[in-house]
Amino acid sequence: MKKFQNKRALAAIVASLMLASVAAGCSSSKEEKETGGTKDGGAQSNKQVSISWVSGQSTPVDANAKMIKYWNEKLNVKLDIWNVESNNFAEAMNLKFASGEIPDRMVVNGFAMLQKYVDQDLLAEIPLEMLKKHAPNVYAKTEKEMPNAFEYAKISGKIYGIPKLVMYDRFRAPVVWRGDWLKNVGIAKTPETLEEFEQAIYKLANGDPDKNGKKDTYGFSASSLPMVYGAFGYLPDRWTEKDGKLVYGAVQPEIKEALTLLNKWYKDGVIDPEFITGENNGGYWALSHAFINGRIGLTGLGVFYHWKPLLFEGDTASHDYVEMKKVNAAAADAMAYGMPPKGPTGKMGAPQGSLLNGNFISLGKQLEKNPEKMAKVLEVIDTISASSYENYVTAMFGIEGEDWTFNQDKAPVLKNNQTTQDLEKMGANNVMESLELPEFSSVSMSKRNQWAAANGFEKGGIRNQLLTALPSQSKYQAELQKLQDQTFISIIAGDKPISEFDEFVKKWRSGGGEQMEKEANEWFSKLKK
Repeated sequence: MKKFQNKRALAAIVASLMLASVAAGCSSSKEEKETGGTKDGGAQSNKQVSISWVSGQSTPVDANAKMIKYWNEKLNVKLDIWNVESNNFAEAMNLKFASGEIPDRMVVNGFAMLQKYVDQDLLAEIPLEMLKKHAPNVYAKTEKEMPNAFEYAKISGKIYGIPKLVMYDRFRAPVVWRGDWLKNVGIAKTPETLEEFEQAIYKLANGDPDKNGKKDTYGFSASSLPMVYGAFGYLPDRWTEKDGKLVYGAVQPEIKEALTLLNKWYKDGVIDPEFITGENNGGYWALSHAFINGRIGLTGLGVFYHWKPLLFEGDTASHDYVEMKKVNAAAADAMAYGMPPKGPTGKMGAPQGSLLNGNFISLGKQLEKNPEKMAKVLEVIDTISASSYENYVTAMFGIEGEDWTFNQDKAPVLKNNQTTQDLEKMGANNVMESLELPEFSSVSMSKRNQWAAANGFEKGGIRNQLLTALPSQSKYQAELQKLQDQTFISIIAGDKPISEFDEFVKKWRSGGGEQMEKEANEWFSKLKK
């Protein structure tokens, strides 16, 4: 298959394919029978509605998944679940779109992707009044937690998605040390300053921390790079306020200092030479196999709850802790939770998300011409995600009594040692992709949140202060990100001199970065007003 040389041409072809499918769908008598409802957008309940649904998961849903049957019967719908792997989500969806396939309900990951899909005419506008009428719980509860949240879901003044608030983003990324290794090399506490950090990683690489008589350990790998950048005040992939304006982290002069230090550490053999490929060898995305299997002594991969011990009966989500417990139980229980290191000027920071991180639940373009079906889709989302705690837990974990029970804290306790993959096969958990609203999620997360706060995860985070898609982002971002990744990796690995950073900054600005910076500050100035 030949590659399209003109991106606009490709977008036009995608749009035309889509419009053809919409036209065909709108003219179909079968579609009219399936949707049910009234012409003013009110959904009726006496006719079954077929809804194509895609979220992205790690394993396919079983053909006769019981939870899909459950929701079909409860909501009088016929859910058509598209099995799209989360690790290859964007690429798989692009292939669907290119062939004219657009789901009725989908997850959109990121502001830039929202802008891109709108530019390609793939998403339906969701009128505010229809949202309030047919997804009243979603609207009210989202606005309560984050006022004006739907303003961030707008492109050219129109709403194109339901914002997915991320409650765990009140906490920064983890900083997890092999506590047993630190003890073995004579370090009594987790490092606090960049100087202490440097001393620790050198000892972890050179001091035989695992006591096997071999030089086969390293300080850290890819996931810990951000906390080094943060010690100099910026994260490369974040927009940060500086002197009243937004600036892009990767082109700030302080990042050059961080790269210089990282290059030194790499030359000295304290950074895992395989850092380019990361720490995860497949499977669940947040597993740091390099850390679990004793290759590195520090990690920042995943979310805080992946590393916590099991805190109550039926506790789940401690993926890294559980896996490490299988490999080395003593090491799992000796893990030490630290802070990002303070740099030369006292700055520090690890990545931390926003309550609104740019992910949305959006509707396919074809629903603009089918308001009855749009109303029904919104009602389904509202029922599953925001109508009651019981519905939320059912969507995440399955049938009460069969798959889980409530403990004394009214937190769901899974039965039969079910994994995330088991839940996905039956059509629960990531398949339904419920909105994470605090009054529901906090019931099951409260003890985890308390643990995270007690271990310092509320402090030392750096958030992205740009919460929108920039008009030119889809045009420039991919190439600029590629340039950034190649330059930074080459500098750290010593393939290019540190002076290459200055060339990178020039190329970034002339290659669209300056325009993006202008647009970012136009948005920022309006936001501050």
